[in-house]
Amino acid sequence: MTPISLQVRAFILKAILANGGPMRDDDLKQAVRTRFNNLAFTDGDLTQHIKDREDNKLVAGTNDPTDGVVWDLTVGGKIKAQQLN
Repeated sequence: MTPISLQVRAFILKAILANGGPMRDDDLKQAVRTRFNNLAFTDGDLTQHIKDREDNKLVAGTNDPTDGVVWDLTVGGKIKAQQLN
């Protein structure tokens, strides 16, 4: 895993924590793009980074009928995000 991948995956947790609650998929991806504005991420790249966080049980996604996929921190994800800050 590259250092940038590790930074992106850490930022995903910190972004949701800073948001104070769940984030729409599009908003989370835009936050990553804004933070790492010198890198060209595809939607697939960002989806993979988020799915990695989900696979590690740090975030959980729900499908909201209005907002689409919404991501939130699990208990373990919140602890990890707080440790990263």
